Amino acid sequence: MPAHARIFLPALVAGFGLAAAGLACAGGGVAAEPTTVRVLADKPWTDTGIDLHLDDRVTIEYVSGEWSPWPGDSFDALGSGGDPRCDCNVILGASHAALIGRIGDSEPFLVGEDYTGAAGEPCRLYLGINDSRLDDNSGSIRVRVQVLR
Repeated sequence: MPAHARIFLPALVAGFGLAAAGLACAGGGVAAEPTTVRVLADKPWTDTGIDLHLDDRVTIEYVSGEWSPWPGDSFDALGSGGDPRCDCNVILGASHAALIGRIGDSEPFLVGEDYTGAAGEPCRLYLGINDSRLDDNSGSIRVRVQVLR
């Protein structure tokens, strides 16, 4: 076997393995520049279109907008501050209607107005509202997501 084939073939196989592993969690692009995402209050999760790698750090910052977990009131990414033990919360112990995140199918985490943390696993980033009863929700907020590699 020629020398260039001995180098190229293992690299090709390794590259295919990484690509196939990424398909299990996500498809699509990776954010190198800050990305603005609109997160809807009446959807369980908003797909940010951002795929994270294992060693990435992600920063999420509230930019603008308001949403409502019920008619008559509206809140920013901090949420209503209401009963954190409500069974209508996705994350018990967190402010109702606060901004939350999830990487792949992992457990959700509180984002609020700003969050910085390690990706922890190579998957797609999703954002949502801390509310499991979405039928009377309205509005949206905008957030900026920055991935640091």
